[in-house]
Amino acid sequence: MAEDQLRAGCASADITPPAGIHMGGYWGRRSGAIGIRDPLMAKVLVIAQGEERVALAALDLVGLEAAAVQQFRAGMEGRVGIPAAGVMVCCSHTHAGPLTLPFRGMGDLDSAYLARVQEAVVGAAVRATDRLQPARLSYCRVPAHLGINRRQKREGRMVIGSNPEGPVADYAHVLRVGQVATLFSHACHPVILGKGNHQLSAEFPGAATRLLEARTGRPALFVNGACGDINPRLAHGGFDQVDQAGAELAEAVLQGLDSARELEGGRLACRSARVPLPLMDPPPRLLAEVEKLGLQLKAEIHRIAEDGGDLWAQRVPRARLEWAEAMRGLARQGVSGQVQPFEIQALQLGGAVLLGMEGEIFVRYQLDLEPAAPLQPALLCGYANGCIGYVPTAEEYPRGGYEVDEAYKVYPSVQMIGPESEGMIKAAAARLLEELASGR
Repeated sequence: MAEDQLRAGCASADITPPAGIHMGGYWGRRSGAIGIRDPLMAKVLVIAQGEERVALAALDLVGLEAAAVQQFRAGMEGRVGIPAAGVMVCCSHTHAGPLTLPFRGMGDLDSAYLARVQEAVVGAAVRATDRLQPARLSYCRVPAHLGINRRQKREGRMVIGSNPEGPVADYAHVLRVGQVATLFSHACHPVILGKGNHQLSAEFPGAATRLLEARTGRPALFVNGACGDINPRLAHGGFDQVDQAGAELAEAVLQGLDSARELEGGRLACRSARVPLPLMDPPPRLLAEVEKLGLQLKAEIHRIAEDGGDLWAQRVPRARLEWAEAMRGLARQGVSGQVQPFEIQALQLGGAVLLGMEGEIFVRYQLDLEPAAPLQPALLCGYANGCIGYVPTAEEYPRGGYEVDEAYKVYPSVQMIGPESEGMIKAAAARLLEELASGR
């Protein structure tokens, strides 16, 4: 076998938790999961060239903390010998999965379940490594139209709705890894099912994956793109709509497999950077506003308790109060100049490159960065190696809306990243991609 021949192996693990586990993705649910509609899976793709190895793990989860990802990486390095820097862990961001990030107000993390997921992923990496075989990479980009920009201006306010004039990545990436696996990517929030759903599901990515595996006879791995401001056209639907969207995406991917072109040459390599994104300082007026909000929320909690409301009914107001009290503490201390570490990882797989970002990335990043990459094809992967929250472009901050003004209150960080972040992220990503292209 030629020294530069790529080899690949893939393995899967069922990571479906039991019913009863608390769910992630939405405020306002009234219980934990009451049942299992379809399985949640972890897929690990290992690619080797000579003694070099890298791995991609694709998980049917809403997201992970960076600290949890480090444990996954350490497990793979210890058990399989894959360097931690060469492991990318991507979550599909299904909102019908278990709570795996410490979102405020959504319930309690099950640490025992997270430990089982880690063991399952590391075990899959071991099996994938044992199955390494020669594999050539082929690629195609195909039209795919599951999503629509969700930032809609209505009555002078930015709301979550449908904005057909807004940017969208109307395509899917399809990467065939020989006879070993299919890797596909599309930028769209898996939120067809709303907060009223209490059944565990991998949502439309799971439906698409199962169809692809049935048609091709090999594992399929879904990686989400920059879908921070992209929702499905079929939002607020049921499982029929989930299956419909999954079938639509699967058919697009199958067309891509039929017309994929072989990628020539390339090597295995990885580069990463942790960018210190600036957090927005608490404005001076915030102290009084937050104190007032705290009093209002305390009153709401008291009212719910007086009305006989259960713990689930109190989770959202308590979460808001928790955030308000934390922000009030920062304002009182006069905190300023705080930063949020943000990982960007560039993973070269032969003739393709994956660009992983640790958050809910707005689609404009994908539309700008992918075509400008010196290595092609380039695939931007959201929810990679953790999730710090929403990452808007600078122009979206003055427009406000949920992603800018509210969502960060759900995430562990008390403050929102600032608009300067866009320039820092794009510059760091460009440097990493250039280093890969130049062989540095």
